[in-house]
Amino acid sequence: MSHLLADPTVALVVGGTADDRDRVRAAVSDGDGPGVATVVADLTDLPETLSARDDAGCVLAVGVDEAEFVDIYETARAVSDHLPVVAYVDDEAVAAAVANRADCRYLPRSASAETLGGVVDDAVATFRERRQTAADSGILRTLLEDGQMTMFAKDDEGRYVRMADVPYTPDTEEFVGKTDPEAFDHRTDADREAYEDDLRVAETGEPIRDQIEHFETQGGDYWSEVTKLPWRDDDGRVLGVVGYALDVTERMQFQHRLEEQQRRFDQFASYVSHDLRTPLQISVGALERAREGHEDAFERIERANERIEEILEDLSALSKGDRSVDLSEEVLDVLDVGVSSTELAPLVEQVWSVHGTDGATLDVAVPEGTEIIAETESVRPLVENLLKNALDHAGPDVTVRVGTTDRGFYVEDDGPGIPEAEREKVLEAGYTTAEDGTGTGLAIVTETVDQQGWEIDIRESETGGSPGARFEFGGCPVVVPEPVEPTDPVELTESVDVGDVSVPGSSQRDAAEGSWRVVGDGRDIWHDIDEFHFLHGEVHGPVRIEGRLAELESVHEYSKAGLMVRDTLAEDAAFAFVGATGDHGTETMWREEAGVAAGSDQLEEPYDAYPWYRLDAVDGTVTLSWSTDGEEWQAIDQRRIDLADPVVVGLAVCSHSVDETSEARFEDVTVTELVAGD
Repeated sequence: MSHLLADPTVALVVGGTADDRDRVRAAVSDGDGPGVATVVADLTDLPETLSARDDAGCVLAVGVDEAEFVDIYETARAVSDHLPVVAYVDDEAVAAAVANRADCRYLPRSASAETLGGVVDDAVATFRERRQTAADSGILRTLLEDGQMTMFAKDDEGRYVRMADVPYTPDTEEFVGKTDPEAFDHRTDADREAYEDDLRVAETGEPIRDQIEHFETQGGDYWSEVTKLPWRDDDGRVLGVVGYALDVTERMQFQHRLEEQQRRFDQFASYVSHDLRTPLQISVGALERAREGHEDAFERIERANERIEEILEDLSALSKGDRSVDLSEEVLDVLDVGVSSTELAPLVEQVWSVHGTDGATLDVAVPEGTEIIAETESVRPLVENLLKNALDHAGPDVTVRVGTTDRGFYVEDDGPGIPEAEREKVLEAGYTTAEDGTGTGLAIVTETVDQQGWEIDIRESETGGSPGARFEFGGCPVVVPEPVEPTDPVELTESVDVGDVSVPGSSQRDAAEGSWRVVGDGRDIWHDIDEFHFLHGEVHGPVRIEGRLAELESVHEYSKAGLMVRDTLAEDAAFAFVGATGDHGTETMWREEAGVAAGSDQLEEPYDAYPWYRLDAVDGTVTLSWSTDGEEWQAIDQRRIDLADPVVVGLAVCSHSVDETSEARFEDVTVTELVAGD
């Protein structure tokens, strides 16, 4: 039986004569306490008796000498750090020994029976309380250190007193004495709101239960379900707040997908009506001209009808959202499985050819070959509605410019612009300034942005002259071609563990096979964690690394192996990575500058669909690509990373485990310096 399930109501009597034990039994049984029984234990059998008695609450040493008392005390201490020992003797040496030891009490034989009974009752009651407190403390400590669930205690000013040690959070010592805004560097409004909740619970004594909190980080959006309770002392006075948080990100993402599907269903009819109106009007108008004998009208009718067909396909894709297909191994070699991309300039020009007017001007300030990593069926309705919006509201002689930014692209015009107070409203469904408008055009833009996980910002145009409207899209993977040529090869010569890994990693070159085997441990490469094995070389200037990941022995669904470039070998250095995971397909990762949280994307394509990877780092721009054969390459992401000169580049393996390693085999790995091409 667990000792916590047995009430400590027994005093073990050791030593003394039979008369002594009878006197003790009578004194203890007649005490005013809750009632403590006595059990006689022989000194030689005391260890075994203590181990068997979960109800022992005190050891009463009667008539023993100093050596016997010390033996009894050490035996009791071996069973429990708090088990009290009462010495009922007339011996100054024993009295001195008691004075130097914790949880001991000395009582001379001259003490009354009432005093003896009271001392034993008090010793047992104190032990009961200390044992329960120690158990509660141990249970809480285990939960805080090993529970891997976010739990915390804060004082009445919202400052952390205790914080659970959970993955992907700073060291618990960094929290102590800080409020949420201070601990998280005032990064988001959510930190301030959490702090205000702490103060409200501490002030009112009213709990907050199951509150959903949303956090935006570089790695994506996360949700927690938080409960905060008033922390009270024994007198009921509120000392602060205790609470816990559950990660409900998957649940909220699922809920948002359901809401998104419902929204698409409700708006689908209005979208069809809105987008079909213009080509239908063009077709009807051109039909009248054709009846009058104008043969060029047939070309306009044909283009309008083609556009109607495209709209139906686009809106069908938009209504379904993201699509995934489970493919058998037999068809992986013949089907294109992966991300879709859209070349921006041709798409804009094609849409303009349908909707543009003779007096309007289109300026496509986009480098040739620039691609958006998204399906054309998703991007085209967005571009089309932005161009139509400019033509409708900026006048017949409007100039529209499309260009790229570090984090995405923009569409702007030189019209009257959008007042700052109206900029959020124009994106809402139903908003219109026209008497016959439906208010669905820019709502389609919002729908696409939400579906793709991008960001949108409306501001004044930078074209000059009149204010103009500028729609800027961020968080959108846009790849601008970098004209480079490989030159001198670079050797991978250093093999090190980055971060505090539990099991040392290694790397080995197989010259006969022309391959590398890299073994790595580590909890993760994400957020504020950098733990992995890194085979690398140092390079000055632009660099390219490419190779085939032939094999990955994963021990976790997020075990990973791939190509990496880093600013330095420091744990919080800026970096970019592309490679494969155990169960989530290709993964791209990045820390755009040293010290910030690292983010990641998993592309979820079937494993081995794209075994070839490439990473180009040119003047702080890193382009990540994949390939099915090592010849035809497709860019899947491009980001600005704060890389100094030189950089370290190579092969990285992380097991995503504390005590297990993963092994990866890389083939045809080449690292080359780059120079600007034509």
